[in-house]
Amino acid sequence: MLRTHLIVLITMFAPTFVAGGEIDFSREVLPILSDKCFVCHGPDSEEGLLRLDSYEAATEDLGGYHAIDPAAVDKSNLIERINHADDPMPPEDAEKQLTADERNTLQKWVQQGGKYARHWAFVAPQAAPDHNGDSPEQIDTFIRRQLLAKNIDFAPVADNATLARRAALVLTGLPPDPDQLDAFLADDSADAYETLVDQLLQDSRFGEHQARYWLDAVRYGDTHGLHLDNRRGIYPYRDWVVRAFNNNLPLNDFITWQLAGDLMPKPTLEQQIATGFVRLNPSTGEGGAIANEFQAKNNFDRVENFGTVFLGLSLTCARCHTHKYDPIQHDEYYQLMAFFNSTAEPALDGNSYTYGPTVRVPANQQDWQLWQQHTVASQQLLSGFDKQRVVSTGTESSRDAQLLQYAQSTAKWKSSDWQYTTPLPSAAEIPPAQVNDPSKSKWTKGAGLPGSISGRAAKKKLPSKGQAVWVRFDLNAPKEQSFWLTFSGERGSQVFVDDQTDAVAAKANDSRVQTSRMQVSAGKHRIQIKILGGPSVTELTAQIHNPWDALASSKDWSKASSSDQLLMVSDPLGPAAVWASDASANQIATSIQAIQDSFTTTLIAQELPQARETFVLHRGEYDQPQGDPLPRDVLKVTNAFPADAPRNRLGLAQWLTSAEHPLVARVLVNRIWQRVFGEAIVRSPEDFGVQGQQPTHPELLDWLAVELQRSQWDLKHLLRLMVTSRAFRQHSAHRTDVDDPENKLIARGPRFRLDAEVLRDMGLWASGLLDPRMGGEGVKPYQPSGMWKALAHPASNTKSYVRDAGDKLYRRSLYVYWKRTSPHPMMTLFDAPDRESSCVRRSRTSTALQSLGMLNETQRVEMARKLAERLIVENDNDAERLQLLFKLIASRSPNATERTACVDLLNQMKKRYSQNEQDAKKLLSIGDAETNDELDPITLAAWTQVAVTVLASDLAILVY
Repeated sequence: MLRTHLIVLITMFAPTFVAGGEIDFSREVLPILSDKCFVCHGPDSEEGLLRLDSYEAATEDLGGYHAIDPAAVDKSNLIERINHADDPMPPEDAEKQLTADERNTLQKWVQQGGKYARHWAFVAPQAAPDHNGDSPEQIDTFIRRQLLAKNIDFAPVADNATLARRAALVLTGLPPDPDQLDAFLADDSADAYETLVDQLLQDSRFGEHQARYWLDAVRYGDTHGLHLDNRRGIYPYRDWVVRAFNNNLPLNDFITWQLAGDLMPKPTLEQQIATGFVRLNPSTGEGGAIANEFQAKNNFDRVENFGTVFLGLSLTCARCHTHKYDPIQHDEYYQLMAFFNSTAEPALDGNSYTYGPTVRVPANQQDWQLWQQHTVASQQLLSGFDKQRVVSTGTESSRDAQLLQYAQSTAKWKSSDWQYTTPLPSAAEIPPAQVNDPSKSKWTKGAGLPGSISGRAAKKKLPSKGQAVWVRFDLNAPKEQSFWLTFSGERGSQVFVDDQTDAVAAKANDSRVQTSRMQVSAGKHRIQIKILGGPSVTELTAQIHNPWDALASSKDWSKASSSDQLLMVSDPLGPAAVWASDASANQIATSIQAIQDSFTTTLIAQELPQARETFVLHRGEYDQPQGDPLPRDVLKVTNAFPADAPRNRLGLAQWLTSAEHPLVARVLVNRIWQRVFGEAIVRSPEDFGVQGQQPTHPELLDWLAVELQRSQWDLKHLLRLMVTSRAFRQHSAHRTDVDDPENKLIARGPRFRLDAEVLRDMGLWASGLLDPRMGGEGVKPYQPSGMWKALAHPASNTKSYVRDAGDKLYRRSLYVYWKRTSPHPMMTLFDAPDRESSCVRRSRTSTALQSLGMLNETQRVEMARKLAERLIVENDNDAERLQLLFKLIASRSPNATERTACVDLLNQMKKRYSQNEQDAKKLLSIGDAETNDELDPITLAAWTQVAVTVLASDLAILVY
């Protein structure tokens, strides 16, 4: 009776609601339940406790009452408890309490029947039926709809100079080139802006800029990240990302290659490099570390990075228990982990630059271009050669038979008695083969040769500068034939045959090794190699190769690799030289060998022959497996695993990129929108789950996701739509007629601070210092001394920061060496992540220390000095110099206020330095770049101060 009276009283005094439209469960109710209720009553509730994460649980009979009573909704216990004066839910001591509006929403929802629906992000996106086009006007329609509902419209279109700068910074990370800007401003055609956008999309700098965002997300780093934080060889993956964006590789292929390039039929070199994505997890080689523990930890990191990057979900909770907020079961986490648990690299990295599977690849973008050109030429040559491999008439044997016969005749060659000396003075004569006292012999049996000796095995064996190591071996050739000899050493290292005093090959470049063709007569020969030492010699390499061996072994030309086929075709002693050789074959073969000699290594993914078993781990503890081994599977809250897909990483990629997947396309377009407009449509890009934020424009998000798939996953198409939209082209000034400080309505154009890399790159570009070379190992610009040492283990090979010199100081910031435990301080100062974990949204802070860095850091002063030189050299008077400064930085002329401020500063600085020329010279001495001594130091120093000030102002540091 008391309970009945209490319900009546509560109902009488409960807040009422105004009858209106249907409550949207997914967008209005679920966020409340997730935020205020699921911590106790969600998917991971204690057994026997009320659950509110499903209709079945919420309507369950709980002993005479229901949280939601479909038969009598007004008597639902949920309404009673959220309005209870003495015993409310959430309890009075709960951290989060319901607001009055939230109570009204829940009550109204229950009284409308308490119907449940799937969270919006777990339903496949559908484009609005009246939006079938692919023009930027489609974007504007969605945005304008919300604006007109509030009796407002888009802001006026920004002026052309501002638009040019905005588009260039968003697409390439640099302002428009002056000539490009002039051409655009002079173009009166209706499609002038679209033409500019197309130029920017084709600029090679596009891929460099877009790659930054992806590298943040996948936590790319040049070091292992844990314990010693040693160097690791994976920068070719970074360069592949740049090429993929520049070549507009469809994003579904971009995803598939990274997850499973090694599992594709006949994987290409690029597809293998792309699997470096799987190898980017922080790793350790710490003594005492338990391999099984780090096998689990490495895969935890991969699964959780996978969740953030592709699903926009935090999966970390499910490592230890069923997710408290999203419908992700504990065992589903481990079923997903099973896809990654059978990759072939060891659990511990051995503190090695190369550990686990690697592949040799071109070392930079220039070498990639050469490699591709020569590969195409080789394919064309071999294709032509294959057409000549026809069976002859009469009694002659087929040409295949001739090739095989020659291959077998050369196959009985042998090498033996491999030896090398201890390091000797480079000018010393070669030690004699025999000495009376064997204990005094300088020759050692060549353990590790033929091949390469590097790392710890090479300790005390490698020659240093001014030294040489001699390697020798015997070569027995059954007939006159040619071989390819590969050897290491500094430029000038030489190869001798028998007693000849003239070298048959000499190292002519600074590549890692050199591969040279050598020709010997039939019989036994002594081959001797003088390997000179130096700072770049990190291995002792000597090996010999006869490409005909592959054919002699397989007896099938088609089974030989294309590289061996090319070497056979180009062999001057082989049958092809008589009847089928292309004149360019030897040139192509030699060029390809030279490129291969400079190859570097990169970490790649490979599967074990036998898959590891994966178990649920109790509370995520590696040594507490539970139950039976789990099959590989995906999250059931999304779409089903494709029926015809293999249960491996390739099948996982096919699941991700299927049209039915509700998350991937949304997650990708949301982050693309964020880099264009400064803020995402879902402003929690790392969390599309029920704890994440609602999209500001849900229909627009879905349309973009569908358009991405409809366009064959075309990134450049999507970016073009965004930057040519009316929404993007708005003036960005704050609007007094719109109460929207966060610009969620998109009632004005984008305005946000640029990232750390862009701030540095812009200064280098404006000053003329920016080195345009692309790719290669990370570079080390100026940095305060001792930073790495203070944070590093004494045994680390990254404890000492040795900065670069010359052009490397001025490479684009994408290529700055990324030590995970100590990123470059100017990057960190401007909110770059450490890349120990995924980052899909950088913070944007504003601190006094940033101002100090912008005005005083070595490279900032140096780039301002060179910018000042440019202004003075290219212009005859201060007015024109100021005009050029603003054109480079702001893509426009200074206004009256800006002109007055800069002229006043310039005059003050001229006066100051005219009174103390030594201060001017001291300022001009900062940085390695040479100072133009023909310029007046007082004028140059004064303009340096103006330049550094403008580079630190909002004119330079903002997109607007």
